Amino acid sequence: MTQEVKIDKDFQIELMKLLEELESATDLEGTAIISKTGLRIASSSQAITEADLHSAGPAAIISLGDKLSQGLEYGELSEIVITGEDGYTIITVGDQRSNFMLLSHSKKASKLGYYFHRLRKSYRELSKMLEDIEIGEARY
Repeated sequence: MTQEVKIDKDFQIELMKLLEELESATDLEGTAIISKTGLRIASSSQAITEADLHSAGPAAIISLGDKLSQGLEYGELSEIVITGEDGYTIITVGDQRSNFMLLSHSKKASKLGYYFHRLRKSYRELSKMLEDIEIGEARY
């Protein structure tokens, strides 16, 4: 039986530290790296623990968003923003070659442009680190 994602525990801890650093420098919270199949790879210590909300849900949203973006001929999906009464969820997906997404939440709207910039920059850095991570077949 093969694992869906093969990742070294020390590398996973390094990713978690990077996510915590991102949060400590901003008002972002609940930041996590998730496979596009819905498996949480790494998260900050403040990340939501409910797997459906934090992993499978965003994976389904990204799948639908990608189909919609392609169907409307908007090009490749790069991020999705979910706006609620009391906050925002930002899902950064990069491009179709990437197997991962970066998820984060914010309760403050005043710096959203800055947060988009920080998340895009962090995603580019993290995706380079994740290039060699093997993804197996998803099993549910």
